[in-house]
Amino acid sequence: MIIHGYSENELKKLSDNSIDLIITSPPYAERRKNTYGGIPEDKYVEWFKPIAIEIKRILKPTGSFFLNIKPHTTNGERSLYVFDLVLMLKRELGFNFVEEYCWIKNPFPTGTHGRFKNGFEPVYHFIKGPLKKITFNPLACGTPVSEETKSRAFRKNCKIPTNGSGMIVDRDNFKNLEFARPSNVIKANNVTNQFTLKMKHSAVFPEKLVEFFVKSFTNEGDIVLDLFAGSGTVGIVCEELNRNYILIDKEEYNIQLIKERLKEKRIELSKIDDNNF
Repeated sequence: MIIHGYSENELKKLSDNSIDLIITSPPYAERRKNTYGGIPEDKYVEWFKPIAIEIKRILKPTGSFFLNIKPHTTNGERSLYVFDLVLMLKRELGFNFVEEYCWIKNPFPTGTHGRFKNGFEPVYHFIKGPLKKITFNPLACGTPVSEETKSRAFRKNCKIPTNGSGMIVDRDNFKNLEFARPSNVIKANNVTNQFTLKMKHSAVFPEKLVEFFVKSFTNEGDIVLDLFAGSGTVGIVCEELNRNYILIDKEEYNIQLIKERLKEKRIELSKIDDNNF
């Protein structure tokens, strides 16, 4: 489903506890004003709060909410509004703050004085129900475990950690382990060229990043929502992974771009299906 409208209005039309996964990257404060209009830093949390209230309402107790946003710099100093936003989601609205993922991407080759290349962005993971009940496929993006790794793990006895982390490693289970869980560091470059449709948008998710969260935190047939859909990458990934999706964006240009990209993806998938027969 593709919806042309403002998220703060359109989310209210969705049913309680109806969405399995929400992954989105909202407009950054006072950045890309030609695309998004720009939101002042000191008004950002106030602007996002009613949207977050709706997010919590429509998210299933088994669902997850992933928020990709990184504070920009002004006069050489990193802004704090994103940290205020995370604190508001936790302390005021009562989201459970599960994890902060590090998304590593291709940085520009240059930088500013006193600062290195910007090579990562955070993705914050929130839930509203118990952690043990959320949909979670830990090995969906797992990697093969070598015999050397199994032997090393078996030599360590870490059944009950004393640091309160809750990370329990039972060495006996490593004997038959074929895959290891991925880490919370995700390397996902935006592989593209000037001839692809997604280059028509100024800020695009890489498919690999979305794929990681969709595979790991949903099952086939689940509903995935992006409330700031942009170029529609979440929908592209869901088409390929057999998930349902809802994409919301206020810009007519983006809506048409999403429709073009989805049409292109469906043609691509149909050709693959034809070749498999």
